[in-house]
Amino acid sequence: MKSKISLTVLFFTLATFIYSQTKKISQLNNNGKKDGKWALYLDKDWKVINDSSEAVYFRYTYYDNGTHIYPMGPSGGKGYALKPQATASSNPVLLDGEYKWYDKKGRLSSVHVFKNGEYVSCKEYFPTGELSQHFDYTKTCDGQEHGWTVYIYDKNGDLKNTVVTCKDKNGNWPKMRG
Repeated sequence: MKSKISLTVLFFTLATFIYSQTKKISQLNNNGKKDGKWALYLDKDWKVINDSSEAVYFRYTYYDNGTHIYPMGPSGGKGYALKPQATASSNPVLLDGEYKWYDKKGRLSSVHVFKNGEYVSCKEYFPTGELSQHFDYTKTCDGQEHGWTVYIYDKNGDLKNTVVTCKDKNGNWPKMRG
């Protein structure tokens, strides 16, 4: 009986260890390229920084064999304001919820939505207040884990174009900024 219990405990311990190894964050693949889920540390203007001890915020993103799949949309900058802002803390704040950026004149510039640190959507606005672009990270390609759909609007608020971004038939991502 002791032998069966020991084997059961060993099995569950080994299974837990293997599972935890597959869920690691910020790992490099066999070619030395970023791959999988990564934590990005951000300053007060959401610019990516390397030193997590200097970070005000952090979020998660994904890389596929070195390609950054979910780069950050426009945010921050000189004279821009974020609502809500993080309060002073010794630990960076995980982005979760809706965050609005306003330009120097107090006009809405962009709205970023995160769930548990992962991008859900990003809306960018013309200075006149009309929606310019809407990135929807919940609308992926059939059969693919990652991807997104962007809706592009003209200055009158009319939808001009819808673009679905995903891997091509060869498994490559289009060239992306960020």
